[in-house]
Amino acid sequence: MLVIIATLLAGLGLFFVGLQLLTENLKLLSGRRLRENIAVWTRNPFFGLAWGGLFITITQSAAAATFILIGMLRAGMLGVKQILPILIGMNCFAGIIILVLIFDIKLVVFFLLGITGLVYSRDQAGGVRATAGAAFGIGLLFLGLNTTQTGIAPLAEMPWFEETIAATHGSYMLGLLVGLVLSFLTQSGLAVMILNLAFLNAGLFSIEQSVMIAYGSKLGSSLLTYVLSANLVGESRQVAMFQVYFNVAGALLLVPALYVEVYTGLPLMLALGAAFAEDPAFQLAAINLLFNVVPGIIVFPLVPIISRALARHFPQTAEEQLSKPKFLLDQSGDDPHNAMRLIELEQVRLIEILGHSFEAMRSNNSAARMSLLNDSFQSLGDSIRAAISDLSNQHQLSPVLYERLNGLLNIQHSLETANVEVQSLSRQLTLLQGTGLGERFSMVAVDGIDAILLTFMDVARERSDLDAELLAGMTSEDGMTRVRKAYLAEDESMDANARMQLLAAANHCERLIWLFGDMGSAYRNLGTA
Repeated sequence: MLVIIATLLAGLGLFFVGLQLLTENLKLLSGRRLRENIAVWTRNPFFGLAWGGLFITITQSAAAATFILIGMLRAGMLGVKQILPILIGMNCFAGIIILVLIFDIKLVVFFLLGITGLVYSRDQAGGVRATAGAAFGIGLLFLGLNTTQTGIAPLAEMPWFEETIAATHGSYMLGLLVGLVLSFLTQSGLAVMILNLAFLNAGLFSIEQSVMIAYGSKLGSSLLTYVLSANLVGESRQVAMFQVYFNVAGALLLVPALYVEVYTGLPLMLALGAAFAEDPAFQLAAINLLFNVVPGIIVFPLVPIISRALARHFPQTAEEQLSKPKFLLDQSGDDPHNAMRLIELEQVRLIEILGHSFEAMRSNNSAARMSLLNDSFQSLGDSIRAAISDLSNQHQLSPVLYERLNGLLNIQHSLETANVEVQSLSRQLTLLQGTGLGERFSMVAVDGIDAILLTFMDVARERSDLDAELLAGMTSEDGMTRVRKAYLAEDESMDANARMQLLAAANHCERLIWLFGDMGSAYRNLGTA
């Protein structure tokens, strides 16, 4: 029994390590230029289907692939109408890997692991290393799945397991539940299907029960996507819910069809599987593929209608508009001067998000809006950092341009630090609510810092000497220190906890004042670079 458990754990371990290695190396390969090319290629819906097949083949996880696409959506590289065909293709091609695994590909996997492992282990491999690492991860995935299949087979000979399986004989709905739970817990419908095939080959489940487990694994994947997307709104939610609806629609169509076929003899999916091959494993793989293909064929022509319906139910939010680059998508890779100017324009948009954050602090539902604005800031910030990195890697810049690029990078770091301080200030001011002194301090702090931020924004946009001198004057004085001391002295009955909260909020304000002043000087230097 220990050998079986060890083999199962080894197989699952190899699978998930391979998945992690694959993901990490794909991040190294998926530069901004590749993502931009994907955005161009997927404008044709049929190319979108092909890309969906590639995504699921590489990631081996529908939930993971869905959130990769959501990330590209939030970066402004893909629209919802482009993503929906990709998701359809992803689902349609998801069953192909199961068909491949039915064949004995261990020898091919060993060759793949050997060759890519040798390349990956050589430090001098350079740019080839990431590609080799991704291929090595794919090899580990297949080896893990094959090991898992091998480990399950001996279970069929164990009396206690046979009795357990016998107790579930004929319970198709139980198979659906088992597939759903296992897929949700392992976060991989593919891993569940491998277990399912192994159980079927060992004679532990009937073909009907195995089909229901396959259907359940699809629902479990959708449940996982639904849970992980609970905090998403707008277009991101549209993408996630389409993936959820796709599998749910397939289950609503095909689960009743199985009962109809079993109890009436009407030839449906089981008959199609039997027509495909005599081997039950091939039948299961074929039915699993049809589960995805049948809804895909129905849904694909309806993408424009579905996208409009999703937009009505989950409309785009103002925060989503803020999170998407407006200028970097038109960035010219041949003109570093223009590229830097576009980066500067996007950084001004980050400052605008900080301004919206101070507006949110004045609202009743500040915590929820602050969280959305923080997500927008980080998403746009990631795009800006990627653009700065691409500019540095793709061009041989002059010393003057490198100095300017370094200034932009320093400003980016300061803006990100300022966003952290703004989020911390918001949480601290929330703790001060309920006391008259705390609420008065909150009002003065928010209005005062917001006024400084607006002046800083003018400096970033216009670079006028007058605005820069005004900002320098506003940030050089220790006015916030005097305000903090005045409030602490006003109410000596203030308890120690409230005083510490007020002190913490004031410290966040002081750091923000310093950051805005420092970045104002940096922008002034950029203007003369």
